[in-house]
Amino acid sequence: MAIGNCFLEYVEGDNWMKFVKLTKEGWLERQGYSKKILLTEKDLKSKGNIVQIVKNKAHTEIKPHYHKNMIEVYHILQGNAVVFCGDTRVRAESGDTLLCEPKEVHGLVNDTDEDFLFAVFKINANDEDMYWL
Repeated sequence: MAIGNCFLEYVEGDNWMKFVKLTKEGWLERQGYSKKILLTEKDLKSKGNIVQIVKNKAHTEIKPHYHKNMIEVYHILQGNAVVFCGDTRVRAESGDTLLCEPKEVHGLVNDTDEDFLFAVFKINANDEDMYWL
């Protein structure tokens, strides 16, 4: 059963699998990046938790910011960029995973000629829990 660009497929018994196709539609433009929500807290049956994809175009950045309560786990899918979280600054590339704790200032600089794409697993997510510096 198709719903927009999300597909629900019957797996076995009474279980359904949600399959989300990464398409050009459904991206939300933000400050210096685009995001596409893949799984909501309703999908995950877990309040405050979501999964999204973030895209940073070549030669752009996500400015320093923090969250008071949210934890973010980044898993890099494509490209590389300088990511900072707290006092740590690394060049993250495809296959790397990073954890940003609440109140840690974080952001990134894509200083390359290609897009930087990463999955973000948000724990204790809240749209109002974003503080730009």
